[in-house]
Amino acid sequence: MTTLAQTFIMGSIDAYTFQNFHGSFVSAQTGNLVVFAYEYATKGWGTAYIRVPVLLGFLLGAFMSQACKHIKLPAERRFNLFLLFSIIFLGLLTLGAAFNLSMLNMLFSLGLFSGYELTVFNKIGVTSVNNGIMTGNLKNFANNVYEAIFSRDKSALIKASHFLSGIIMFVLGIMFSAYVLQAIGTEVFTAAFMINIILLMTLYIDYRMTNHQQTIS
Repeated sequence: MTTLAQTFIMGSIDAYTFQNFHGSFVSAQTGNLVVFAYEYATKGWGTAYIRVPVLLGFLLGAFMSQACKHIKLPAERRFNLFLLFSIIFLGLLTLGAAFNLSMLNMLFSLGLFSGYELTVFNKIGVTSVNNGIMTGNLKNFANNVYEAIFSRDKSALIKASHFLSGIIMFVLGIMFSAYVLQAIGTEVFTAAFMINIILLMTLYIDYRMTNHQQTIS
């Protein structure tokens, strides 16, 4: 559930950056690299440099989040901490959009957030997925559909459903951002912030209820 929600959020943020930052993405760094190299070759550094902050932010976010994964806590509590960090990130991004943070600083911050999200929220059930880059998910979906049909592999069918659910949530996030929120930064980040708040509260309530039942038994 949490990874699906983060996939929805990443889709909505990608729609926002695509509309407002000259076709930049926060999760699809392949796209940013292609555009950077093309613009540098055809228009020079003065045009291409805009792609650099999001790339650097993404690298730093992935580096830092890998360190977070080594925090020594029970798995469930560590996961809740990851979600809390995501909420703090989104709160700061909401403030940045509200106070018109400069384009380069905003792209760097969004890259940082994306690198973090793609590192720590990467499983649906036991299936490893990508919550922001759909190329691998599409390939893995097709691979597992083949195995499910021709090898009669039931586990492949489950994996295929996980990949498909992630792809659908990403597309829905894009459509929600573009159509409902008009890809306006403050509204996109506030919506994402509220989604994660609700998730954290739900996980906390579930955790308390599970502990209570274990105590009774």
